[in-house]
Amino acid sequence: MNNYRTILLIIIVALTGCAGLQTGPTGPAAVANSVRNEMGRMAVRAPSQPSVTLTADLVNKGEAAGKTAAAAGLGWLAGSLDAAAQTEEPFSAAFILALGLVTAPIVAAGGAVYGATVADTDEAIAEGNRVLEDSLAFAPARFQHNLQTLMADKAPLAHLFVPADTENAALRARGFDSVMDLQMRSLRSRPSENQYEVSFSSDNRVVVTALIDERLLETRHYARQTADASVSSWARNNGEVLLTDLDKRFAEISEEIVSEFFIAPAIRVRGLEPVSSGWGRAGRISGLKPLFVWSALDGASDTPSADVEYEILLFTKKNNPAAGVRSRQMRYVFAENLLACQSYRWKIRAHYDSFGAPAVSEWTPTYRFKTPCEKRRR
Repeated sequence: MNNYRTILLIIIVALTGCAGLQTGPTGPAAVANSVRNEMGRMAVRAPSQPSVTLTADLVNKGEAAGKTAAAAGLGWLAGSLDAAAQTEEPFSAAFILALGLVTAPIVAAGGAVYGATVADTDEAIAEGNRVLEDSLAFAPARFQHNLQTLMADKAPLAHLFVPADTENAALRARGFDSVMDLQMRSLRSRPSENQYEVSFSSDNRVVVTALIDERLLETRHYARQTADASVSSWARNNGEVLLTDLDKRFAEISEEIVSEFFIAPAIRVRGLEPVSSGWGRAGRISGLKPLFVWSALDGASDTPSADVEYEILLFTKKNNPAAGVRSRQMRYVFAENLLACQSYRWKIRAHYDSFGAPAVSEWTPTYRFKTPCEKRRR
């Protein structure tokens, strides 16, 4: 019975959480359409060399072997003691305890072998860091190559990659309207929990500036981290192992940049009323001519714009279309009365221009409401 109650509670919590999905889009979004309209002809300034910080204070093979052996042996013995304590039969408890005492050294030996195999010597760490520091000098070029290739294929605006030291005045003179700075802020290695492996993190920022008045248009932050591995593993083939892994991270970041700045719908819409009051319940209205209200999330304002047209789709509970209209205002009342005592659903999306071409936002979630029923005459 308790299991059924637990499952029921989980279902109720999950369904309750769904109520928040009715309010509209959340999370990271594309840059505002107002920003896109100011990008014009864009220069993309290549990243300069980031700060590089490499961890040298790591556990070497000898220390790692002892550390791993002790941890493995103690962990195994503690588990044996716990298992023996929970066993009601004296013979079984004694057998488990004896087994733990006998096998703990074997487990510790296995842990020592693992620690000695994975960890580097002090000399290997120092040499590996030297190789990695040299190889990371190529990271900005690898990052730029990933983004440049993707933008050439997908970015729908005129752009040109320029060297990192190109001044804004020179870009203005060449007829650019904006500049996108690729800032690789840092590349660093971090020790793992076992203290003899490292992961690498890449911290990056993209800043777009309007060149006409040096006004900041947009800033986005992008960070990635690799898995854990020994320094010597990362440094193999003159650091190409690390660079290949970082290439995957740079490709992911490039996809995000291109999507957020150039491709993903720049306008999102959120319904305000009538909307559902909770999961499984429809918002109730007092008349048969409800006022539909929504807001636009494009990073600018919620005031109506002559450049944006909203498409409203109204349908019944059985998904039969009831009405569909377009409006430049951010509220609407249908000319005809809706049916009494009827469940309705509605959703809305925006139509606008992006980079000189027609674009459309995603549909909002489907909102629900119910019209009042006619009172029975006595």
